[in-house]
Amino acid sequence: MSSTDLKPENSDPKSQNNQVPSEEPGDSSSDNWRYRFQDFMEGGACKESYLDYHYCFDEEEPKYKEVLEKCMNAHSDYYEPVLALLETCKEQLTNDIEAIFLPSTILDQTKEGDAEREEMLEEKVLAFMKGGGCEEQCTAWRDCFEEAEKNKEDVDIKCAGVHAMWFNCMDAHSDYFHPFLAPLKTAGEDFEKKLEAFVSPKQAD
Repeated sequence: MSSTDLKPENSDPKSQNNQVPSEEPGDSSSDNWRYRFQDFMEGGACKESYLDYHYCFDEEEPKYKEVLEKCMNAHSDYYEPVLALLETCKEQLTNDIEAIFLPSTILDQTKEGDAEREEMLEEKVLAFMKGGGCEEQCTAWRDCFEEAEKNKEDVDIKCAGVHAMWFNCMDAHSDYFHPFLAPLKTAGEDFEKKLEAFVSPKQAD
């Protein structure tokens, strides 16, 4: 699960139908929170968009994810708790990546979102990406990103294929790319924990 993934890991559309397993009383399965999260998502106005995203195939994810996120933002009165968790995890991920690639002097002298800070981070990350054996895949993604921006296309949808190839390459060379991949993994795990806490029954004082 990535830091912005709203699809539980056990939702392969090739092996499951659209029935959510019921939670048995007293069942302490670690997956129970996932079913409660699905109930929450389906309880708002974006049920249809969520189910389309939840049960789609991998290559369709960017398209349905965009639709779901737009729907959630349009109905933020209900989905605000999840949107807030997403934003918190994204901010933490940015901070973690900056801490790895930027000198402490830059972090101390600039503010988050500062143009100079963002430019230096991009330069440092790109320099790092030139090593490790995945430069070709990274370049393909950057070319796709720039073309999408130029043509005002959705980057996630247009570049899903090259993005997947890039990350598959980094996974295959994880000994080198660990400094970049580790914060992503941590952010995903943190997001899951926060979602689990949000949908878990509150203990009475």
